[in-house]
Parts: sequence; structure tokens; C-alpha cells
Amino acid sequence: MAEVVRAFSVYLNQMQNPGEGRATFMVLTGLQNTDQGLETGALFQQGGFVKITQANTPHVGGLSGTAAIGTVTVVTT
Repeated sequence: MAEVVRAFSVYLNQMQNPGEGRATFMVLTGLQNTDQGLETGALFQQGGFVKITQANTPHVGGLSGTAAIGTVTVVTT
């Protein structure tokens, strides 16, 4: 029983303090295209780049917009 308690204690410590991660090769599939709904520190891809979600730094899904204000007349002489 003491061995089970010790193993669980080690597991719990590793889950609460995962430490550093290293990888020689990594494949990420199914990444979202925006950071909408992701927690801080989660990965997503946008425009062929892998990005990390940060607090107070939005990554919009598109960069286009339209607007109209009044009328403009250009006269050349």
C-alpha cells in the first residue's frame, strides 16, 4: 500500500508541476485557425504560422473591412 501511495504522490507532483518539455520531432494536427475559445498558452495556426494564445492579445481571423462615410468629389483642373 505504501508503494501505491508513493506512486500516486509522484504522479500528482508531476501533474501539478509538469516541468520543461523537449522534443526532437513533433507533428501538430487539427490546430484551430484562431485563438477564439482557447486558454492562455494554447497553440493555434494562422497563415501558416503556429502561434501561442496570450492574454489581452487578440488574433483576428481576417484582416479586411469596409466602410462608407458621405460622398467625395474630386475636381482636377
